Amino acid sequence: MRDNLLALGTVPVREAAALPGESDYAARAFAQCQRFIALLRRRLGPEPDGARFGVRRSDQEFDPYLEVVMRYDESGAARAYAARCDRDAPARWDT
Repeated sequence: MRDNLLALGTVPVREAAALPGESDYAARAFAQCQRFIALLRRRLGPEPDGARFGVRRSDQEFDPYLEVVMRYDESGAARAYAARCDRDAPARWDT
């Protein structure tokens, strides 16, 4: 069975993200994604069995971008955690 995939963005929704095409975009965006994952874990707790964060590169040919994703299976705990990530993700770095 395939995992479900939930895209969460590069940074909290009310923060400025590195933009494709900017100088050193890939390194900056990857660092932002890692920081966002750490913030999600700190605020929502660690992923349960069947759920895991990752960083995905888009398939766009021009100006591909990086973003945080949650891969999760259909188990109740994993699905509930993904829903919390979608619903309760912090909007700012410091909130």
